[in-house]
Amino acid sequence: YSSTVEQLGSGMRWAEGPVYFPHPTPGKPGYLLLSDIPNNRLMKYDEATQQFTVYKENANYANGNTRDRQGRLLTCEHSGRRVSRTEHDGTVVTLADRFDGKRLNSPNDIVCKSDGSIWFTDPTFGILGWYEGTKSEPELPMNVYRIDGSGAIGVAAEGISQPNGLAFSPDESILYIVE
Repeated sequence: YSSTVEQLGSGMRWAEGPVYFPHPTPGKPGYLLLSDIPNNRLMKYDEATQQFTVYKENANYANGNTRDRQGRLLTCEHSGRRVSRTEHDGTVVTLADRFDGKRLNSPNDIVCKSDGSIWFTDPTFGILGWYEGTKSEPELPMNVYRIDGSGAIGVAAEGISQPNGLAFSPDESILYIVE
């Protein structure tokens, strides 16, 4: 196999958290969303036009993004200190911003398992300064959390210094966590 690296866009200071949204009609071009964290925006690459545009300004220093089982956007927001879901009509709802009555640190990366549960990391990167969030003191230890189908949040992994990226193995029997 061979591949070619192609630059699709520029002007982003720190692109992260890409998530692809296929077109509802198979074979038609979809789009890619990603976070430009220090510029506090979500960017959109449209396959049809082959152009990057600003999808959302003032994105609460969004970092990790993924889709849930219904195709809705799930986003980790450093400044909002929350995990949000963008409904199909554009309404944004908070899925998690607290655990045991305390504010989350700065949700960072996120995955959705086939059973619909949502897993996310919560390091302190987004509250350490003003570059990628809002400077603040942590209220909780750095954990990996799971939101189940009923919306209940629980600690899935603890004792990890600055948990960052995460992914499931193809059969979902292993959760990989970047420390």
